[in-house]
Amino acid sequence: MQQRRVCFISQRVYPGDARLETQIKALQEAGYRVDMICMRSGSQPLADTVEGTHIYRIPSLTRQRAGKLRYILEYASFWLPTLVLITLLQLLRRYDLVHVTNLPDALVFAAVVPKLLGAKIIFDVRECTPEMFIDRFGARPGGKAIWLMAAIEQAAIRFADATVTCTDQMRQALIGRGGSPGKISVMLNVGSGRLQALAPVLPDPAALASPFRIVTHGTIIKRYGHETLIRAMPLVIQRLPQVKLEIIGRGQAAPELKQLVAQLGVQDHVTFLGFLPEDELFSRLRTAHCGVVPILRNPEADLVHTYKMYEYIHLGLPVIISRTSAVEAYFDDSSLYFTEAGNPESLAHAIIDLALHPQKRYDLARRARETYDTSYAPHKQRAVYARLVIQVLDVPVGGAPLATRHENAQP
Repeated sequence: MQQRRVCFISQRVYPGDARLETQIKALQEAGYRVDMICMRSGSQPLADTVEGTHIYRIPSLTRQRAGKLRYILEYASFWLPTLVLITLLQLLRRYDLVHVTNLPDALVFAAVVPKLLGAKIIFDVRECTPEMFIDRFGARPGGKAIWLMAAIEQAAIRFADATVTCTDQMRQALIGRGGSPGKISVMLNVGSGRLQALAPVLPDPAALASPFRIVTHGTIIKRYGHETLIRAMPLVIQRLPQVKLEIIGRGQAAPELKQLVAQLGVQDHVTFLGFLPEDELFSRLRTAHCGVVPILRNPEADLVHTYKMYEYIHLGLPVIISRTSAVEAYFDDSSLYFTEAGNPESLAHAIIDLALHPQKRYDLARRARETYDTSYAPHKQRAVYARLVIQVLDVPVGGAPLATRHENAQP
């Protein structure tokens, strides 16, 4: 049998995207040949081969998380070259499957020629666009902009042969707007593939930590709640005078947050480390005493999981996290320490509680890791995705809808 070929399309940088790495590895393990069309970052080569994946990079506008017009220009600068490139590649390579990730939802339509020539299409909804617009642009729920975003989203789902998304809450949001339940499955975002080589280091259940070291990492933007964490620090310092907080990453909110640190007088306790290479990042995370995910609650946050949550769990850190619908559906209070989103007092109480009770840190980290290993681990997500691809390719045009999959149901 001839080896099947798959092309991934994503307006993201690759390598460096954990979900794409998981999906590509799943297909390579199953014997597929994989190509990738993605964004170019900096001086990356336009064409490259990384771990068996042939990569075509498009030098489009970089994402700046700016206004609506900038978003449109960024998307168009990638969409148009991708339309041309995937058309040419389809004529040359005859892909059996094209996998397209959002944002934007309209990117899936760049695969129109492959679809007309017989390729199957998987649409990966990484973010629900209507909820994203409400959060980032203050769009009015039920307004014309949200109606338009929902219409494009649903058209993309109908265009694709199958849709995969990141949580059951995202799946239900897509279905609630008209998506066919039989076409939409779930594959969780469980963190970097390179992380999996690191064994967890669970907390010592008998050792008090001094100084108590808190970490949070990733993009520094308002919705990730760094301000709440910084405002909690004066309360924490009253009980834990030696406490240290490390904020790892970069983003547009960093200058404002540094000013807040100075205003609160907590410079000796809060450090901004900027971007760190992955090896150094994981090394610092492994030696911390807890990881904090202080995401602000809004319609988008109630649908998603963050990579950092899974990375802390994998490494054996106890996790303090804002209570949201999507996280509560997969983990309970015995595995994560939930706090009230946007509430510095609630977050400070959780930090102090874990610092003073090492057995509780151990119990939380152990239970979270057990749940992760049993139900959500990366090899399970690769299996979910591989089964979806097999099913998509084996359903003839006009055939029966895909079976709904619930491999990631709450344990």
